[in-house]
Amino acid sequence: MIVMKTGDFTVDGSSVPVGGKLSFGITAIEGSAPITNLRIRRIAGGKSITELDKGLYIPQGGLDYTFNAVKSAEVIETWTFMVMNANRDTTQFSLTVLLGEGSAYGPVLHFPSIIIGMQNHSSLPQYLDLHSGALYTSASVSGHEAAIDMVGFVYQTGGVMSPTLCCPAYSGSSSVTGHYPAIANWVTRNSTLYDYYTSDNQLISEAQFDGATNDSLLVSAYKPGNVSGLCKYAYAGRVIPFKTEDGKYGMIKMKRADIDTDGVMEFEVKIQP
Repeated sequence: MIVMKTGDFTVDGSSVPVGGKLSFGITAIEGSAPITNLRIRRIAGGKSITELDKGLYIPQGGLDYTFNAVKSAEVIETWTFMVMNANRDTTQFSLTVLLGEGSAYGPVLHFPSIIIGMQNHSSLPQYLDLHSGALYTSASVSGHEAAIDMVGFVYQTGGVMSPTLCCPAYSGSSSVTGHYPAIANWVTRNSTLYDYYTSDNQLISEAQFDGATNDSLLVSAYKPGNVSGLCKYAYAGRVIPFKTEDGKYGMIKMKRADIDTDGVMEFEVKIQP
C-alpha cells in the first residue's frame, strides 16, 4: 500500500505555476517481501515520461522517499507511483497536478570555472559539491561526504579514452568505487543523474548555456528517459544537463577534459539554488 504524505508536499488536485516545485512524499510498507523497486511516471501532453525507475532493497521498515520535480506548462499532469517487492507484488497510486497562474521560474547559481583532477592527479581536488561549488581533496573530504555530488575520472570504453562525470552512488560497470575506493565506505552516497543523450547528441549548445539567466532551460533540457549516474565522453564543448539527489536541476559546460588519469577537467556550472 502506498500512502502519499501531505503538509509541505504536493497533493492530488494541487495547482502549481509553470516552473514551480513539485515535491512528493512517498511511503509504502514492504508486505510479504523486501521492497525492490520504485517507479515514478509523469503523464502530460499525451506523453508518459518515466521520471524515476529506482532499484531498492528494503527488507523491513518500509519505504519513505521524497521526490522533487518541476511543473511543466501542461494544463494537467497525472503522476503515478508504483512500488514492487521481491515477490513482484506491486501497488500503485496516482494523483493529478493542475497548472496554476503565472510562472515560478527563478534565478540560477553560476560557477564560471571549476577545476578538478582526474583519479590519479596528485594535488588538485577531486570531490565536488555542485550546490555550492565547494571542492575537496581526499584529505579534506572527511566530514563532507554527504555534500558530494560529483567526481570525474577517465577510462577506456568503446576503444577510446573517455573523460567521465560520475557520482558517489553509481555502481554500474565502471563503478565510481573502482576509481575512488574510499567512497564505498561513505554512509551517504549521493546520486546525480546526467542526461547523457543530450550530451552525446549535443542538443544544447554552448551559446544556449551562456544565455540561460533563469532556470527554465535547466529544467526543460533535462530528459529523464535517458539518464545515468555516469556520463561518458564528456569532452570540451559539450553541455550536460543533470539533476541532483535533492531534485535540483542544472547544466555543466565542459571547457577542458584531459584523457590522462592524472589530467584535469575544467567546466562551468549553472544550478538551481
